[in-house]
Amino acid sequence: MKQRKPVIDKSKASEDLHYMRLMALLQELVRDHGRKRAAAILGVDRRTLDAGLDERVLSRRMRTALDRALRSGVGSAPASERDHDDELEGRLKDIRGRVETLEESVSKGLAAVRGDVKALRNELAQVVRRAATLEPGGAVGVSADGQDAGTQPTRMPGVRREFPDLVTLEPAYDDEEVFGEFWHLIVEWRGLKETHPNRGKGLDWLTTEERFLALELTLLEKHGLTLPPETYPLRGLERSAQTNWRRAALSDTRRALRKAERLRKVRRVLTFGLW
Repeated sequence: MKQRKPVIDKSKASEDLHYMRLMALLQELVRDHGRKRAAAILGVDRRTLDAGLDERVLSRRMRTALDRALRSGVGSAPASERDHDDELEGRLKDIRGRVETLEESVSKGLAAVRGDVKALRNELAQVVRRAATLEPGGAVGVSADGQDAGTQPTRMPGVRREFPDLVTLEPAYDDEEVFGEFWHLIVEWRGLKETHPNRGKGLDWLTTEERFLALELTLLEKHGLTLPPETYPLRGLERSAQTNWRRAALSDTRRALRKAERLRKVRRVLTFGLW
């Protein structure tokens, strides 16, 4: 015949645990103050205290007195709980202070970002205006018979470039003719080269750096161009070296950019979308 496992009476276990807390408080008071003083603290007579302590049986009166003392904070256990509450309150204040500091930083950061965006818009407008001046313009002239010749491109005397696959920092009058369908990439590259700092940090800088490096690789690999500061077209190992370090830099930049984007998502969650 199988033995049945003993069933634990949860109510009895809870009662036993409470009894142990009361007895621990009684013993602590007697140890710290003596029986006479402990009886006075609890508001019971000495005989009642002695009976509970010696016989380890708590009368109703003794239980009531100990319960009242426990709720009033008498003993080390309630003091420990108060210390714990004080610690939690301190941590809560610290968190509140950090949140306020973060909110202040976010506000300042947003103001700085707005300023950077405005500056970048102005720089972009300047680049666009400069690019517009490079487009073949025209002036209204007069033909040999005195008729309006219409708008004709203004061209300098035709001079063939010595190295048509060499990109220069400064625009040239025949850029569009030399570079053809990818001339707009040259214009974009020059704009970034002029405005984008070599070193920086932050999501905006990484985004621009990724575009800049990708643009340089496209010009080097896909279109076979050579970029400044080189003054002669690159060939063989020299060209491979230029493309290899840019490819490695682009990979590192994209890795850093993904990390920055993840951090921004975390910040937005922690700041409830404020940053």
